[in-house]
Amino acid sequence: MQNIFYAETRDEKINKIAELKLDVFIDDLEEVLTDKSFPKETRKVLFGSGTITDTEISTMHSWREVGDELFGEIDSRVILAGAKHVCPDLNCTSVQRVEGRGNSKIFRVETSDGSIALKVYPDLAVDNRLRRNAEWQALNFLQQNKMRVPRPVQTDSELNWSLIEWIDGAPADPRNQAHLDQAASFIKNLHQASHAITSGNEFGLATEACLNPSFIENQINNRLAALESVEDSALREFIDNDLSPTLVRTIESSRCLLVDNYDAILDKKYWTLSPSDFGLHNAIATPQGDLVFFDFEYFGWDDPVKLTADVCLHPGMSLDENAQQRWISEAKKLFADDSNFGLRLNALYPLYAIRWALIMLNEYRSDKIKNRLNAQSRMQSDIRGAQLKQLEKAKSMLKNADRTVL
Repeated sequence: MQNIFYAETRDEKINKIAELKLDVFIDDLEEVLTDKSFPKETRKVLFGSGTITDTEISTMHSWREVGDELFGEIDSRVILAGAKHVCPDLNCTSVQRVEGRGNSKIFRVETSDGSIALKVYPDLAVDNRLRRNAEWQALNFLQQNKMRVPRPVQTDSELNWSLIEWIDGAPADPRNQAHLDQAASFIKNLHQASHAITSGNEFGLATEACLNPSFIENQINNRLAALESVEDSALREFIDNDLSPTLVRTIESSRCLLVDNYDAILDKKYWTLSPSDFGLHNAIATPQGDLVFFDFEYFGWDDPVKLTADVCLHPGMSLDENAQQRWISEAKKLFADDSNFGLRLNALYPLYAIRWALIMLNEYRSDKIKNRLNAQSRMQSDIRGAQLKQLEKAKSMLKNADRTVL
């Protein structure tokens, strides 16, 4: 290695930066970057988990983020080289970026045997949830149980990538009763597979699992806290005048309905394995009419009430009231051995609606918008427009907190 310099003091370091006429300097010490003698021509980057109000200093949380910012995002050429490294036997020939909806980057990789999907998960230094591990484990389990999911091909923990079977087809349609029936069958088969597991330690909890109402309440409060520092008058007006009063009223009502069960953890025998982000928004209809379900980054154990409510409320599903009632009717039959299922659903559905309203406001959060931009390159040009659109959706979602579902 060449051009390595050691400075014993801050002044020595800053003088060396000036002498070298650096374009960019990265440091984890804020006091170096804010020093009055720091050269004005050098771009300042604060590295680490902290934040800073100085507009002249960029904050970056990982070396992947630094690389993307300074040298541009990884392109198809780099992805192709990575795919050949991860799976050399596939004879990968070309790569094309596919615009995503969520938080991971998707590429279509052409091989001598056809197409496969290459999924680049969010940077672990920014989002430490083990999405790749969870999805890889889930896909293998679901394949073993002969459920319609993409075949896992290869994964790489160092790159935080996975290669998965590419599925050709059209998006599933929530207005199509046959598609809704297939979704219900998938959950039925998954629930049966859940009960066939001899050791509950094979899977952890689903992401943001809610095994008692206080879990939901805590998640809502955490999401509210994350929005507290956002300076936006329209957002503040919605939260202060609409969402917060609804939350207080809803918690009181839920506690009255559940009484002693509000703080009790759901008995394990009623848990079910859940994709956590399940619905027709994560399904492809093949030319033969079969649905293939994908996106299992959040897979794990959860209360079936949360699974049921999430399918009804997920904005990607857009179920009308009749379709929601059909789904709830199927869920009641599937989870009939849980005598309190209906009571919990009625009591907690409004809280899940509030939680979803806050999820829709993720575009206002700096920690979440980075993941969105990671997957959706076109979003960069109109973040403000996306925020206002999501705010209107959150207002509509909040109306579900006043609904009775049973």
